[in-house]
Amino acid sequence: MRHIAILFAVILFVSCTNDNMYMSDNDNDYWSKEQLLNTSGLGLYPFVPFTEAEMRTLPYSVKLERRQIPESFLRNMSTKALFYQFVYTDLSKSMLMFNTMQQGFETVTGQLNMLPELLDRPDAGHVLLEILQKVDPAKINGSDCFWFFDCLQMISAQPEVISSMSDTDIDSYVLQQIRCHDAIRSLAKTDENWSYPESVGGILLGLGNVMFMYEFEPFLQLLEKDPGTNKPVYRGDGMARSEQKALQIIDCAKQFNLQNL
Repeated sequence: MRHIAILFAVILFVSCTNDNMYMSDNDNDYWSKEQLLNTSGLGLYPFVPFTEAEMRTLPYSVKLERRQIPESFLRNMSTKALFYQFVYTDLSKSMLMFNTMQQGFETVTGQLNMLPELLDRPDAGHVLLEILQKVDPAKINGSDCFWFFDCLQMISAQPEVISSMSDTDIDSYVLQQIRCHDAIRSLAKTDENWSYPESVGGILLGLGNVMFMYEFEPFLQLLEKDPGTNKPVYRGDGMARSEQKALQIIDCAKQFNLQNL
């Protein structure tokens, strides 16, 4: 088991709105919605927007062909730019056409070459964690901001991204996601934009992938076992469809975090 010295620090949350900003000695620690969604200076690939007629009539295969980034350009993009490129690519929302976001993500990963490149970046976990730590669920506002949050949660939850994190990043990620879960669970009681446990699916997926990767026994006990090998199997989908199961995952994550303090 890992041996990690954790520094106690306050995770700085960012607002997705301009009002009710937290007080800070350094205003740059917090982002407004405009800053969070701003792509200036990121060096994104300049896709030509589809016209309304093209969106209605072009075959999906043709649309996909027009949303591939040339390899020479792709290799020189920063990891942060790759994430923002996906968020703003008009075909990214095809993830929503599937039974689960994970199924949609896996399908889209095989279609848009920006995603395999992002998942393969050795700094993907650290970069996405830095962005994630600046998001405050209580202040997410508007469809663009919610979509940004959903994409951030889904991509940061992938095993490829988690495996690129350092042990220190892993501990920060687990703590951040527990805090984010607790905030959303509280918001779901009064804010119709959130529902529980549906709205924390990406959070639970990522926490599960962390604990499965580190073979954390209390979490493994929650999983079904492969009939042939009798080993726990974690598929990610379906574990968070009840409040009871969601809270069991969070309880395991809290144990995981405490174990490494």
